Amino acid sequence: MRIMFVLNLTLPGGAERHTFQLANALASQGNLCTVVSLTNAQGDALGSSTVPVVTCEGNHLYSIETMRKLSWLIHAQRPDIIVGVNQRPLLFGIISRKLASSSAKLVSIFHTSYFLGLKDRVLNILYRPLFARADALIYVSQNQRRIWEERGYRSDHATVIHNGVDHWQFSPRSADRWREQTRTAMGFGPLDYVIGMCARFFPEKNHRQLVDAIRILRLRGFPAKGLLVGGGPTQRDVEEYARSGGLREHVVFAGMQEDVRPSISAVDVGVLCSLGETLPLAPLEMMAIGIPVVISDVGGATEIVRHGETGFLFPVGDTEALVCFLEKLFDPAKRKAFGVAASEFVAANFAAERMVEGYNDLFQALVGE
Repeated sequence: MRIMFVLNLTLPGGAERHTFQLANALASQGNLCTVVSLTNAQGDALGSSTVPVVTCEGNHLYSIETMRKLSWLIHAQRPDIIVGVNQRPLLFGIISRKLASSSAKLVSIFHTSYFLGLKDRVLNILYRPLFARADALIYVSQNQRRIWEERGYRSDHATVIHNGVDHWQFSPRSADRWREQTRTAMGFGPLDYVIGMCARFFPEKNHRQLVDAIRILRLRGFPAKGLLVGGGPTQRDVEEYARSGGLREHVVFAGMQEDVRPSISAVDVGVLCSLGETLPLAPLEMMAIGIPVVISDVGGATEIVRHGETGFLFPVGDTEALVCFLEKLFDPAKRKAFGVAASEFVAANFAAERMVEGYNDLFQALVGE
């Protein structure tokens, strides 16, 4: 199959990482995959040695020139399937496919589940009819599908395929390989309680709440330290927030990491404080390594965390609940038990092989192979 994945841009967010993971895996099975970015990425863009990446160089939200470039690519590459990752790429895929007189099947992978503001609410009303025109609509979470169908986003071609983790790369072996050397390099002592968050620095990720939790834990006598992996527009604000709270020496900002495994291997407990998520990869990757997680109860959180067994879920914005669960996991024996259960749960339910098989079967059915 010839498969074209269309993204807004190739910065390393969850949807983008998922797209490259899927494209690389399908290419390794003999499919011809291409990733197309509608917009120039300002920063460390994702790349691939397996799959070609093409940029349409668009810098405006809805650029006719960008649509023309995409239609030219579709005409030149003649894909069997065009995959629009989220709403705007779906719109561009619909228009550009028509401009290219292409008969390619159109698939939408939908990674969002919440509105950021009034603009998003208006745009999503306009986007709603587009989903009925897709040959397949893929959600990454059962909760996400329920949320959008309650908002009127219904399709006869909708299905759910959970995100998956490569358990060969993300396994307890990773922690054994990197843990001690990474902790030493980052200045963590053997008795430090290292709490990690791996997420792009955007307002909805709510990094400040983790800083608050570390401050409270330290006031209560816990040797809490923070490890924040990622980059983005709110990083300086969070750094200043930690500094002004007297925590700068207790919170390490590791920056953007091409391979996050060495960094997250240094963590005792993983945290995600997001105000909105769908089915985040970062907690799954930590769990696969054998790290228990404490994450806000949003989107598909209940699908990836067994509360009280592989980690804990806390109400959005409830810092006291977050701190309470982090206190529970301070016991190394409990962390170990939760970590083993987490790793086994991810391997059994969120293996990358299962995810790729689901997409491959769906794509083959669409093109009649």
